[in-house]
Formats: sequence, structure tokens, C-alpha cells
Amino acid sequence: MQTNTKQTQTSKVGAMASKINANKSVLVVGLGRFGAAVATTLDDMGQDVLAVDRDAQIVARWSAHLPVIQADMTDVAAIEQIDASQFDTAVVAIGDSVEASVIVTGNLLDAGIVDLWAKSVSREHARILQRIGARHIINAETDAGKRVGHLVSGDYLDYIEIDGPYTVVKIHTPSHAVGRSIEEAQVHDKYGVTVVGVKAPGKEFQYGFKELVMHRNDELIIMGKQDQIDRFLRG
Repeated sequence: MQTNTKQTQTSKVGAMASKINANKSVLVVGLGRFGAAVATTLDDMGQDVLAVDRDAQIVARWSAHLPVIQADMTDVAAIEQIDASQFDTAVVAIGDSVEASVIVTGNLLDAGIVDLWAKSVSREHARILQRIGARHIINAETDAGKRVGHLVSGDYLDYIEIDGPYTVVKIHTPSHAVGRSIEEAQVHDKYGVTVVGVKAPGKEFQYGFKELVMHRNDELIIMGKQDQIDRFLRG
């Protein structure tokens, strides 16, 4: 980590630390196209994000859009300097070096981050990441950064972006809707969201109809615009 960025880095990390209790804090390492998509999606969702890249030009490019610092996370000293253990979740989005990806993943696991997502570029790479303890392996060929960003946030069980402004997501029943039917909760009239179907634990999938009651651990498949879905989650 360069010494002339130390004061700025400390300030940004301090600001992050002060908000950890309010939201999930996420450390994103690597700002290629995939990592940048994850970081910006999380930031847009209001999560506490700190992005890290060792390339000064990439850091400068993103500094106006994200909390970002320059650091080489293969160096244990850098891990300690930014106090990586404070983060709830980490995403290792390094794709240009399998060696760097594995070393950074190991360093973050050693720092105590349990909820760790790591991008793989091959089956062999994925196997190594899995063996050293990465909880979530992201296949770069099939997982879009935006989708992963939504999943990492913890609000969604699954996320599918379709053409146009609409999104399909799988969520647990929000607390405000527990024990209420789709009609009683005014899911569509109040929030503009459509309940496509409901999967209760141990039961068959049911298509959404207005009399269907939503229970605490039910998985809801809902469709709507992103802001509508967010309002429904908040209640």
C-alpha cells in the first residue's frame, strides 16, 4: 500500500467501520468488470462497501463512484492495515491471476471472514478455492456481477434480471406480510409487486392467488421493478 494514500485509506475505513452495525459491510477485492459490477450494485443498494485494487489507475477511475483504496491484498500487512476482519462479507473478484486469487482468499479467511465469495476462472481454480475454505464459488462464465451483488446483500435467495425494468427474485416472507394473504397484504395494490408463487417448507410450490396466506419461512417468488421490490421488503 502506498504511503501517500495511507491517510485517505484510514479515513475511508474509519467511515465504513462506524456504519457496520447498521448494514452488512462488504469488502470487494478486484475492480475488473465483474468486481466493479458487484461493488456498484451493492453500493446502489445502500450496503457498506469498500473496494480494493492494487492498480492505481483503476482506483483513480472508481474513486468518484465508490469507497475505494489501493492495496495489494496478497500482502498480509495490507490485510491488517485495512482491518479486513471488521467486514461481514468479502468478495474476491480477481480474475487475471489464479495465484493472487488463492493467496488473497486465504489471507481473508485467516483474517476471520467466514462469508467469503470468490470468483473462479476454471474448474481447477474453483476446486482450490473450495479446498481452502471459500464458502461461495462464483463461476465467472455463468454468474453476472450484478446478480451476485444482490445475492451477497442477503436480502434475496435468488435474483433474475429480465428484459426491461422488471426483476424476478426469491425472498423469505417479509415480517410485515407474515400471516396475511396476498390480498390482505396489498402486495400488488400497495407495492406494485406480483407474487408469482409460494414454496412453503415441506410443501409443493403454489402459484400466487389472492387468498394464499404467506408464512414466516415461506419462499416467495415475486416480480416487479427494483424500487417496488425494495419497498415490499421494507414494508
